[in-house]
Amino acid sequence: MVQTAIVKRIVSPGVAEVSLMRQLECGLSCKSCEGCPQKPKDEILALADNSVEAKVGDAVEVESNSGSAIGIAALVYLVPCIGLALGYLLGAWLGLGEGLCVLMAFGGLFGGFVPALLLNRAIVKRDKPEFTILRIRG
Repeated sequence: MVQTAIVKRIVSPGVAEVSLMRQLECGLSCKSCEGCPQKPKDEILALADNSVEAKVGDAVEVESNSGSAIGIAALVYLVPCIGLALGYLLGAWLGLGEGLCVLMAFGGLFGGFVPALLLNRAIVKRDKPEFTILRIRG
């Protein structure tokens, strides 16, 4: 998905920090948004591969590098649900009462969150650019 962003600072050669912008009425046609009344209140900052050599203040088009978003979404949403069902079924198979089956189901649910937490830590430690700057908007 292509989004519009503004380069906030150059982190290192080839990497820039960009401010992701939501769709605005002005279309970000101005060079500086410091006094812009349309500027969003919550700024989202991300790293971007700056192979087009954009400068601070440039409005640019960026594209996300995360091609495995569906796999990550499945991990985050489906694995805990599967853990919930398996926990309950395991409790029923062991012949436990209803209350203990529900307790095991919650244990399976929370156990299903562990892969998502580990994936989040790995992504945060990786610290690679999340976006690629496609072009400078002119």
